[in-house]
Parts: sequence; C-alpha cells; structure tokens
Amino acid sequence: MQLADGLTQRLLVAGPVDGPPLLLLHGWAVSAYLWRATIPALAAAGFRVYVPDLPGHGLSDAPQEKGSYSVDAFTERALMLCDALALDSVQVIGQSMGGRIAMEMVFRAPTRISRVALFGPVGFGDIPPGQTFAPFLPSLPGALASLLVTRQMVDIVQRRVWGKIGWFTERDVDEYWAPSQFPDVVRAQLQMLREFEWAPIADDRIRTVKTPTLIVFGTQDRTVRPVHAERLVSVLPQGRLEWIEGGGHVVMEEVPELVNRMLLGFLTGV
Repeated sequence: MQLADGLTQRLLVAGPVDGPPLLLLHGWAVSAYLWRATIPALAAAGFRVYVPDLPGHGLSDAPQEKGSYSVDAFTERALMLCDALALDSVQVIGQSMGGRIAMEMVFRAPTRISRVALFGPVGFGDIPPGQTFAPFLPSLPGALASLLVTRQMVDIVQRRVWGKIGWFTERDVDEYWAPSQFPDVVRAQLQMLREFEWAPIADDRIRTVKTPTLIVFGTQDRTVRPVHAERLVSVLPQGRLEWIEGGGHVVMEEVPELVNRMLLGFLTGV
C-alpha cells in the first residue's frame, strides 16, 4: 500500500469487506507477525482487519531522513494509511510503541477513532534505562548494520519480553530476526530509539480523551513497566485498565485466547 507521501507499507487484510474496520499497530522492532493469533479471531467475528508493518519494520519502506520516526511522523503516516483505505471511522488496537501512536491518533483525530485498545502501551509506563543510551549508538553504513543483530540476540530479547505464561517458538525467533537482514531496517530501528517519544503522556493530555479506551498490561511486563498505568487510566474519562496475571509485554502472543476474548468484548461493547 502506497501512502500519499510515496512511502510503501506492507499491509495484511482479513475479514469481510463490509465489516467494521480495525487497524492493528505493532510495537518497536517487530512486525505484523505479532498479531498472527489475533487477526483470525477478529476476522471471524466480522471485522475488516488491517495490519501494516510500520515504517522501518518488516517489509515496509525504511526511510533514513532525520525525523522519520518521531511520534508525529508515525502518526501522520498512520492517518495517511487510513486515508488510503478510505477509513473515515476506525477502531485502533496498538501494542507498545504502536499503542503510543494509537493514542496520538486519538489526540489528533478524535472523531475518526471510535475506540482504542492498547497493550503494554508506551506512554503509560516507564522504559528501562538502557533506552537513554540510544543517542550514543553507532549508525553503521552499508551491510554492517545487519551484523549488529544476530539470531541469538533476537532469542534473548524474546526471553525478556515474554512473561511467565506461554512460550515462543523457533519460528517466532526466525520471523522477528528476518527483517534485520535488511540494513536499512536495522538503522531505522536505531533511529527510532533516538527520535520517538518514550516518556509517559502528561495527565492533562490524557484528560482530553473522550474515546472509549482499554489499557491492558501483563503484571510481568519488564519492557514498559506499568508504574503510571493506574494513575493515567484513572484520568481517562472512558478508560478501563485490565491486568493479565503473569503476562509479559506480548500478551497477544502469550495468551491469545484470553486477549481475543478481551478485545471482542470491548469492541462489541459487551
């Protein structure tokens, strides 16, 4: 799918053509593969599901220009994608960094986003201190960037983001490691660490959101530590916070059936 600014995004589509539209946004350094257990359940329930690889991820374009991976840039392109799909009203589901983008879509286009469900969202918790070293990470030229990311490193990251329920497979490691063979993708993801807004969202901004909002955290999330979640959700006019006991940062992979039930209940107003 080509956006108005010329960027091309890989887009997965499922569900009936006339179904209520859903946009699913994954987090940093993964891809649409994150939603592999979510897409069939939502499509079977009658929703029209759109799942992109975000810019700089998976098989989407990975621009290198400065500012390409700010919250503003991601949000503008998410709204461009909605324009390209002729979605005047859409429900958005976001995970981690994708959750922060979903919230910014609500801030910018509140009448366009009818509901939003966020899993381990950036903006509602603290990011580990290692992220603060991002400005000092090297940006390697040519194919050298891909050498930074080994399969073993991806395996280690998977072990960290999962909680105490469920476990990933060898295929999962391969799927998340594969895009790192494109050097521009690796450089883009390092650039995101420098440019994206990882801090908690200000209470005053949260109070302005009238959109029904579901926030879900795993109690073992070590990636976006949910230390601000209860306070921030409490000031959301139509916010609801749910906890998944023992869940980590990727609960849609860890306990897909539970997450699918949560989502369908929220999206249908049950």
